[in-house]
Amino acid sequence: MPAYTEITLHYFDVRGRGQFIRGLLTQRDIPFSDDRIKLNANNSNWPEIRSNRAVSGDFQKLPALQWDDMIINEVLVILAFIQEKLGDNAQLDEKTRIQHAMLTSSAFLDLLTPCINLIWCDIFHPGTDVAETTAVFKRRLQMHLATVNQTLQQWGWLNAMKDREVMVADAVLWEALDMIRLTCNGKVSLDHFEALATFYDACPGATTFQQLLALKPSTITARPGETEALAVIHESLNSTD
Repeated sequence: MPAYTEITLHYFDVRGRGQFIRGLLTQRDIPFSDDRIKLNANNSNWPEIRSNRAVSGDFQKLPALQWDDMIINEVLVILAFIQEKLGDNAQLDEKTRIQHAMLTSSAFLDLLTPCINLIWCDIFHPGTDVAETTAVFKRRLQMHLATVNQTLQQWGWLNAMKDREVMVADAVLWEALDMIRLTCNGKVSLDHFEALATFYDACPGATTFQQLLALKPSTITARPGETEALAVIHESLNSTD
């Protein structure tokens, strides 16, 4: 493993779009500083944080990854950068590298991000009917889960992951599935998705990810009143049964 001068993950003290980076670096024994940025109750300190490009990077957003003398924004770019820096691309043939990139993108954009957006939906879009939005979310999520489940089976992902290091796609997918568990309170189950259920339980990084979460418990998002928002979502999901 090459030596790195300085690695810092700048992100809020939440899981959100950064926990899988924490989990992967921890699993791979990469020393890094976990700069957990705390927001005020009304997020009033965010403009000052955002304007500090030494923390928020060129695009003034988080997560921002400082790796030696570079600060990198944009989650998928950060993940691709880590994949290359860890030497994982060199361990995969071209077809498999593309598969890893596609799974990473789908897990992040189709599974994880919708959970975050749902939690924030009535703040981002005042007047939103949360129950209606939740019903649409559930239908779309189940469709994406079925697709990813079938794809993992076709690719032989479960067997392949036993013979290599935990990689970016593994970390993002595991975090997405755990975030679905929390956001949906069991109302979107993996019971009908055998490959995903097996992956969630048997992913070689799962123990590390769970231990890290137990060591530093965090909310899913930085939304004020997240507990109450989740209660509304859970009630809405109950009504769709």
